[in-house]
Amino acid sequence: MTRDALGRPPGEQGDASGGPVRSFDDWVRSHADFAALLVVALGFAARLLTARRSFVISDESLHLQLASPTNVFGVYRASLSNAHPPLFVLLLHFWHRIVGPGWQLSLLSVAFGTAFLWVAYRWADSLFGKGPALVTVVLLSFLQPFVILSAEVRGYSLLLLLIAAALAALERGLKKASPSWLVVFAGLTVLASLTHYAALRFAATALVYAGVRLRGERSSRRLVTAYAFGLVAVTGVALLLYATHLSTLRGGMLEREAETTWLRTSYFNAGEVGALAFLARQTVSFFLFLFSSRAPSIAAAILFAAGIAFLARKRPATAVLLALPFVIAAAGGLLRLYPYGGSRHSIDLGLFACAGIAVAAGRLAGNRIWLVFAVLALLLAPAALSLGW
Repeated sequence: MTRDALGRPPGEQGDASGGPVRSFDDWVRSHADFAALLVVALGFAARLLTARRSFVISDESLHLQLASPTNVFGVYRASLSNAHPPLFVLLLHFWHRIVGPGWQLSLLSVAFGTAFLWVAYRWADSLFGKGPALVTVVLLSFLQPFVILSAEVRGYSLLLLLIAAALAALERGLKKASPSWLVVFAGLTVLASLTHYAALRFAATALVYAGVRLRGERSSRRLVTAYAFGLVAVTGVALLLYATHLSTLRGGMLEREAETTWLRTSYFNAGEVGALAFLARQTVSFFLFLFSSRAPSIAAAILFAAGIAFLARKRPATAVLLALPFVIAAAGGLLRLYPYGGSRHSIDLGLFACAGIAVAAGRLAGNRIWLVFAVLALLLAPAALSLGW
């Protein structure tokens, strides 16, 4: 089915004739990719401004300490005392040798965070069309948590980049019936899992989504074999990480400290609150974390739910792709396996949240692109102001 520049099927398209560009709406329709590049450039500037600070937070100091041994094996051994897998610390080890101390260390994260914006745009474009993709990249470029985490010497921007790249490779593999792209997806998912344990819920989501798509489209044996290879590879890496690292963290001092201090509310405590109340509170907390103010966060949560509802009617597999990460994250919080709520540990959920919001905004605004951007401005204003440049 042919879609216009905003991803709308025939019957929902406005007047987008091939004549001269005469309005903002027409310009965006005709130059969506260029507009996205402008947004990414502004997002890069925001991250660079945020990175140029004179202080280093404790988690950054820890990462630098872990990356300081003189050889790779020493760095890996040191990383076993950390709560995250070793990939980012290993990259930081080499980056530190190139640029030395100072704020320039943050440029590694800035580069990953900026690349993430463009890759996320390309993924959203392939799945939803250029209009929702443009809305998605605007949100990702200027929401405070994405900006801040892309300017700190930590692995979150690398995690986001690898997840977005894996999603883009998966979508290309499914659309082109390409086993090679499914293998690329598996490799990127493995790298994401070696960066941060939040990637494991992404991996589960993506594999379920791919399985549903492959079954529904009666795919070739080669494509199913490539999917099976990815399933085995990701599962094998998850088991290896558990055997060599996660099992030593379970029940340890680091986990107990997180559960009883700064992440206490992100784990379910049956004696304090009911399960449904916990899920509602932490979901609101997550959107408040993203949007920095109560009114925009509530509006964003409603838009996300509407986006899932719109997709569920005609594209149920895509609805699963956006909703399942939240289901897995909520289950992790209820089972006290992983924190769920308004903290950086849930930042990966932000990609799916922004895509769902973009879908709803596009459907509700119809042809009126200016209205979509007016809503974006209202949603983003508190987040932008809170950056305090």
